[in-house]
Amino acid sequence: MDRWGVGTVSPASVLQRRTHDTMIRASSLALLAALAAAAFGRGAFSGTVQWFVVALILVAFALALGARAVPVADLTGVFFLTGLALALWALLRAAAAGTPASGVSWALFGAGTAAVVCVCRRLDAASREMLLRGLLAVGAAVAMTGWLGVALHQRPWGLPSQGLWRAASTLTYANATAAFLVPLALVALACLTATPRSAFFSLTATSLLAGAGAALSRAGVAALAAGLLVLCLALGTRATARAAAGPVVGAGVVLLGLLPSVHAASPGRPLVAGTAAAAGLVIAVLAPRVPLPALLLPVAGAALVAVLIMVYRAPAAHSAIHTITRVRFSLSSPARSGEAAAALHLFERHPLAGVGPGHATLRWTGPGGGLRGDRVAQDRQQRAAWAGAVAGVTAFVLHSGFDFIWQVPAIPLAVGAIVGLTVLPPAAPAAGAH
Repeated sequence: MDRWGVGTVSPASVLQRRTHDTMIRASSLALLAALAAAAFGRGAFSGTVQWFVVALILVAFALALGARAVPVADLTGVFFLTGLALALWALLRAAAAGTPASGVSWALFGAGTAAVVCVCRRLDAASREMLLRGLLAVGAAVAMTGWLGVALHQRPWGLPSQGLWRAASTLTYANATAAFLVPLALVALACLTATPRSAFFSLTATSLLAGAGAALSRAGVAALAAGLLVLCLALGTRATARAAAGPVVGAGVVLLGLLPSVHAASPGRPLVAGTAAAAGLVIAVLAPRVPLPALLLPVAGAALVAVLIMVYRAPAAHSAIHTITRVRFSLSSPARSGEAAAALHLFERHPLAGVGPGHATLRWTGPGGGLRGDRVAQDRQQRAAWAGAVAGVTAFVLHSGFDFIWQVPAIPLAVGAIVGLTVLPPAAPAAGAH
């Protein structure tokens, strides 16, 4: 008997256990690297980055299989079958359209999403926690690039649209930025209900919300509202409101400081934006750590900073507010309406099999008469993470109804990781595994 009372452990068993743990950690690191590469490489939209991301996912998948075999239940799961079905459809439809090569990237994306879910299921608790925190940190970094793009008027992290600078981040697309950040923000907020004093979750939630807000995406706002409703239903309205108060207020201060830089006709104001960002992040961290009366001082200070910003940059702020209310607080979207109509015409001609990957060229007549076009994741903590993932998936599905965000692989890959980490239970070890 050894000192734990479980019998003598042979050197071979110790080596096997260490090898298993090492492979699991390496698998989680490889997967995190893949998700980071996709997020920082323009969403893995281009072919070169796609191949690099696929290679990292294959490495993670091989290491995970080496540590723990795939049970039959995994191969019949809805997420695995959905990913493989998408891959098979892409190959067959592209071949039928006479361009078989165009379906390869979509096939890799579908199979890659299924592989991400399988890898996440094979991770132990420590590796799952590391990967989830790493993914949230990647999201916060992406949000920061979008914030910088607006504050500095720096392309392509920020892009002007309809007289406004919008956060496009490393994904280089404002709506995709919101679609990527909102599910992660919901997961971070859910985790705060279980660990309200966590500075990490407070800072990441605030950053993610601010980045999503800076994208000025109407679909993103709707997706966030739907996700918050899911959190309220799953975790309780009071717990959700208490956890979200600090990050929401903090993100609001960050966005208020960014307002003078939003108007396209005005220069960027990084000093003003940076001051407000620092104040917002401090509020988010202090909110759960001090009683309400003591919190009044920093809140009042942040309010004073906000007032000074508005007074100092009143003309730019007023112009930005006017433009935002005119072009973003509206359900009208000529480009999106034209795309929808063009997509319906394609669906009428190809109702079952579609037109194939890379063949959905949508054309419509714009308002001026010109031809337009476009080419087309402890019990309380576990429950909180599960609720956050369900809320994030809800937001992702809702946003998918407004924008074709599936063409940016970083988004569904991140959602697949969230599902594998928090919704699906860990895979059972194979018989005889240590």
